[in-house]
Amino acid sequence: MTSVTTALNKISDSYGGSSKTSPSFLRLDHVKFNSVSKAKDLGSVDNLNVVITGTIGSESGTNTLYFKVISQGESDIRITRNPINKHTDKYVSLGILNANKKPMPLTGDGFAYKNDLINTTVNENLLQLPPGIFYFTVTSSQWQSVPYSVNLEVIRYVQLFGTATGSNLSYGRLPLIKGYGTATLSNDSYGTLPAPAIIKALTGSGGGLKDSYGLIIINSVGIAEGRFEPYGRMLMYHRIPSATSELTSSNYATLTVSSPGGGY
Repeated sequence: MTSVTTALNKISDSYGGSSKTSPSFLRLDHVKFNSVSKAKDLGSVDNLNVVITGTIGSESGTNTLYFKVISQGESDIRITRNPINKHTDKYVSLGILNANKKPMPLTGDGFAYKNDLINTTVNENLLQLPPGIFYFTVTSSQWQSVPYSVNLEVIRYVQLFGTATGSNLSYGRLPLIKGYGTATLSNDSYGTLPAPAIIKALTGSGGGLKDSYGLIIINSVGIAEGRFEPYGRMLMYHRIPSATSELTSSNYATLTVSSPGGGY
């Protein structure tokens, strides 16, 4: 029996690169993130919005996957499921653990919250969660491998998605009678997109529209001059996203001359 076993081992050892490395209940050494100590570390973040996909089940080597995150400030912690298959989605359940590995209650929208303390004026279940360690969990009740897709979110402040617009309709009139020399008309106006406490990260496009015009009336020979000096400042209080940030100004002007008294 020993010689037969040795011969079989030699045959098996001769096939070096044919061993499967996919996670399975037969290959537990290739299974990742199947315990709190082996949780996938998503790092220390202000805001987080990631989509995790894969398969889960006893056949894949584990029925629960763990994802660890550290929030740097008071935040909303959320986990939601993306629909994949109506027949298998019902077998996948989601959860959030606190730093003590204790399950936290979830709202219908997937937000974790603290239990409200009775006989207090503060509704603790409406407050953001304190900074610290949290674990997202994805669990399957099936032996067979089933696909999953989940959103993991840490929302410390609201991110702006959309378009912010502003306008300034200003005008001025400088009447001249027998003017000699140079007559100037200026308009020093600017716009600010508030950021310090309202908008921390700008995603998308921000623009401004300025419709300015001037009217100069000269009844004699002289010099008429118009000047428009625009400027802009781009502020980023958190970090510039992985994209190109630019500030442009496309200006044009039209000069219309009306000769006084019908002369040239």
